[in-house]
Amino acid sequence: MLLLWLQIPLSLSQLYQRVLSEHPLAKAANLHPYIAEAEAQAARGIWDPTLTASLTEKNFKSQLYFTLFSTELKVPVWNGVNFKTIYESTGGFSLNPEDVTPASGLVGAGFSVPLGQGLLIDYRRAAIQKARLYALIAPHERQLLLAELLLEVARDYWEWFAAYYKVQVYRQQVEVARARLAFLREAFARGEATRADTVEAFVELRLREQALIQSQGELFKKALLVQRHLWTESLSDPQQFHTEYRPDSLFPHLPRERWESLISQHPKLRILNLKQRIVEVERRWAAERLRPQLQAEYLFLRDPSLWQKGWEEPFRTNFKFGFTFSMPLYLREARGRLNAARLELRQLLLEQTFEARSLYNKALGQLGLIDSLWRQLELQRSLVEGLFTLVELENLRLQAGESDLFLVNRREREAFTALLNLYDLYARYGIAQAELQATLAWVGDEE
Repeated sequence: MLLLWLQIPLSLSQLYQRVLSEHPLAKAANLHPYIAEAEAQAARGIWDPTLTASLTEKNFKSQLYFTLFSTELKVPVWNGVNFKTIYESTGGFSLNPEDVTPASGLVGAGFSVPLGQGLLIDYRRAAIQKARLYALIAPHERQLLLAELLLEVARDYWEWFAAYYKVQVYRQQVEVARARLAFLREAFARGEATRADTVEAFVELRLREQALIQSQGELFKKALLVQRHLWTESLSDPQQFHTEYRPDSLFPHLPRERWESLISQHPKLRILNLKQRIVEVERRWAAERLRPQLQAEYLFLRDPSLWQKGWEEPFRTNFKFGFTFSMPLYLREARGRLNAARLELRQLLLEQTFEARSLYNKALGQLGLIDSLWRQLELQRSLVEGLFTLVELENLRLQAGESDLFLVNRREREAFTALLNLYDLYARYGIAQAELQATLAWVGDEE
């Protein structure tokens, strides 16, 4: 019993804190928002300016036919417009007339703008919006992962809790049986007890010792399941946890006035809502693709050596202007994607409606189970008190010669069995509370 007081009490809340700060799965869950942000950053690369350059030269039999050099800087902006600047320099005797540039080269600056498809939304804006929404999903996924991890931790903890205190009950049984056997042996030596009584006391002691050994093995197994959730260097030896720690915890408590608000803000519902917004972006882009592609481009061209001239008539001379038009004749791909997006939106809305009711009913059912277990605990505690009172009275009758050892042993078995069932109920109640927390994705301060 001295070891009991030397052991360090470990509560469930303390275990939760250590798991959230040290557990590899908790650390992995914490990486979800960072991964989503990195993916959003990668998506923003669509808007990065691009610099391209090209050099082509033909030289045959020591004769330079042509040299073509061009470079372009393209800067996308949010509304689908692309600003760009160019520089071209060519030389040689065999140039295509449209490639001829002044001796100092040709500089151009202008823009391209969509007048049809892509004016309201294009693939770049759709990709950015979707990446931002996916980044908002990541914290809710993290919360769900942590809630599942804490539920597993709680189950292991409460099974360890029940196994630990069952061992204490079996030890108490063994001590009582050992003391009774010693008393009866002395009484037998004095002729005040029969040999049958001492044999029965001996058999009872062995039965209780066997039960104690079995419960100790179960406790060691349950302790290792809890120890696997701790990741500190001082607990690198699994057996160290078994000898240094003991469970000592209040029941977890989730205020009832909070559970409805937790359901309305549940990460599953938020994820479904964000997925609807993602599909809405896809629907808008699919609808935009029903429009024809019409792209207009204008470049103002200048000779770098005559930079100061020609600005007064930018749309009459020294410019490059063009239109491009394309449109599928049947629009099957665009119409198919639009219908798929509409159906997926409907599907997500139905899933969200079901999930909201399902979460509410699960939480309500779990609360009913918790209330039932609490009433069972109250009844079991009173039953244990009554049975141990009967054990005391039966011992008094035995001392007065009005009872026998068989009846006393039976009374003790009933009382100790009820006490073991009480610790099972404690564990079931604690697990039921943890399951409610997991249903609501409640992770305490990490919520």
